[in-house]
Amino acid sequence: MQEELEKMVQLESGKLSFTDNQIDFMLQNIGNLDPYLRDDVVYTLLARGFTENSFIPEQKAKIVTTFISSRNLFKGIEQPQNDLIFLRTFNALLGELILESDNDKPILTDSERQLLFDWSIRYLKEEKDFRGYVTTKGWAHSVAHGSDFLGATLSHHDFKPKSVSAIFDVITSIFQNLKNPFVDDEEQRIAFAFFQGVNFQKIASADFNSFVDDFDKQIYQQLLHDDRANWYCLSSWFRLLQNWYFYFSTNKEVQDNLLSKITAYNEKMGFTL
Repeated sequence: MQEELEKMVQLESGKLSFTDNQIDFMLQNIGNLDPYLRDDVVYTLLARGFTENSFIPEQKAKIVTTFISSRNLFKGIEQPQNDLIFLRTFNALLGELILESDNDKPILTDSERQLLFDWSIRYLKEEKDFRGYVTTKGWAHSVAHGSDFLGATLSHHDFKPKSVSAIFDVITSIFQNLKNPFVDDEEQRIAFAFFQGVNFQKIASADFNSFVDDFDKQIYQQLLHDDRANWYCLSSWFRLLQNWYFYFSTNKEVQDNLLSKITAYNEKMGFTL
């Protein structure tokens, strides 16, 4: 089966079609520890299947049903660091693909859609394994993949936030669980997800600015406790601010507030601008 799928990866756009057995194999191997099979074959074909509309409706429904019923997005999430992280994070990417496809043309029921919205927020609050690239096993990248899933929710035309504070709690949870510095551009992916929330008017600019004001104060207050993890949080927060500053280039209300925080950071670090 793997050889069949490897050949399919080489097909030109528009030439793909899938059997049910091939889809079963891909879903069973979405978290495979072989990075070539997982990333370059299985995920690549799942992504192309959705973006090139190569799955028939019944196959899309099968993928959605399996995604929901398996609950692989949360499999082992309460356990110590282990290889189930690959199953979770590549299911987060699958959740993104499903929501983006549904945003183009509905493939979900109302209840399925709401469940995926809720899961995209819940996942980043519960995930604690923040490894990026794992030697011999490839990308775990939970925060990046989870942020992509969240971004698909925040850019979906049917998403109506129950609570904006619950969305911002995602960032709070990530920083509470941050024990080591991010080294694989996780901040960029977090920043873009929340930019999408404001850009698609799911989060008001005023609410975003209020969160930035409050969280910025909280980050500096944590430095009163001389703990290295708090300094990692400050560094990651600064990178978030930088990414947001460029993403919000056409939103002066937000960009001016971000610039004030960036300038204050540099002054606190002894740099004169």
